[in-house]
Amino acid sequence: MTMAQVTDRSGWVAQAGTYRAFPSLSGDHKTDWLVIGGGFTGLAAARRLAELRPEARIMLIDRQLLGQGASGRNSGFSVAMEMPNPSDLKSVAGRADYQAQWNVHRAAGAEVKRLVESLGIECDYDPNGYFFAVREESKFARRAAIAQAINSLGGEARVLGADELQARLGISFYRHGLWIGAGNALLQPARFAKGLIDHLPPQIEVYENTDAVKLSPRAGGGALVALPKGSIDAAHVIVGLNAFMPRLGLKRNQVFPISLTASLTRPLSEEEEAQIGRALPWGTLCPIEGGATVRLTADRRILMRNTAEYEPAGISAAMLGKRRAWHEMGLKHRFPFLGSDAIEHTWSGHMCASRNGRFVFEEVGAGMFAAGCYNGAGVARGTLLGKLMAEYASGATSPLIETALAQEQPAWVPSGPFFTLGAKIRLAHELRRAKSEH
Repeated sequence: MTMAQVTDRSGWVAQAGTYRAFPSLSGDHKTDWLVIGGGFTGLAAARRLAELRPEARIMLIDRQLLGQGASGRNSGFSVAMEMPNPSDLKSVAGRADYQAQWNVHRAAGAEVKRLVESLGIECDYDPNGYFFAVREESKFARRAAIAQAINSLGGEARVLGADELQARLGISFYRHGLWIGAGNALLQPARFAKGLIDHLPPQIEVYENTDAVKLSPRAGGGALVALPKGSIDAAHVIVGLNAFMPRLGLKRNQVFPISLTASLTRPLSEEEEAQIGRALPWGTLCPIEGGATVRLTADRRILMRNTAEYEPAGISAAMLGKRRAWHEMGLKHRFPFLGSDAIEHTWSGHMCASRNGRFVFEEVGAGMFAAGCYNGAGVARGTLLGKLMAEYASGATSPLIETALAQEQPAWVPSGPFFTLGAKIRLAHELRRAKSEH
């Protein structure tokens, strides 16, 4: 495939099979509940609303195709436990804050597992944890302290050296690593999203290629949502747009998009399988910003992601071709036996981030609610917080809802050219710092 032939189609989506098709919406409508965004958050919110409010009219809209945006373009890590900063755990307040966040993460991982099992979703779900690994020890000097902290909290972590990593992963690139279990899992994200779509309750009215272009609060609560060719008058609105919340005037100067690109290879040949000792599927993350995310999938493909950029307008076709070359480089470093024709799919996507790593979960106006900004943990966190938001918007409460509401808000960030310049410089610096881990 030449640079000119690179198309921005997720390899996960291409492998997921045929999706259900839904109509677009025009004209003026009135509904009890409107969910905006058909990713993990919106799918979970709509499902839970149908369970809680079987008599209500529930509409779910997406500006493109359901489940094929960020939810079908991420790396497929279901995060139930993030690495703590050991120094943050030394204070009572720091330990309590991490424990509260872990309660949410643990419940999020459990919710993904519950849905996979209860709905019978075939998405290569692997509950055996994943790895943080580096080539240079200086990039992960605190791994032993982190493992000790995780285990002291009741999690599962183990430090791994070069020989253990090579035996497990089948490659010699990584020399210093950490395995974390505690509910962390891997899956095929597009198949998970497609499974959720296939099992949506029939009560939910779903519309694709239907963009919410303006959100106007109603005097009695809820909002009038303008569409390109009509409107929806909704008594209650749940927004699950992640990086695109600011398009509707929500969380401006608090959330921002990070552009990521990834490639997925063809299946490995028998000779290539022998080169890695027919290793079991695995996933590795880099403990420093700018490092690579790599997976050996259940269907014997390799995922490579080693870019992170601030490009709010997205990645152009020309840029995508250049990023594909970076992915080829990362693959060569780890799998030198792979030919230049190994990559089958290359795509881009947006991750929603906040400066302090906090997510959005709040009532943003009377009858209007928003959940999103998962800072790279959207598979599990979006699935749980969409469900919890439907419960909260319906008047329910629980310890998890209270924890989500009580968390620190996403920190303020400036807007305009100064932020753009600063973000580009910062991410470029992190990519240079992580060069040995690409």
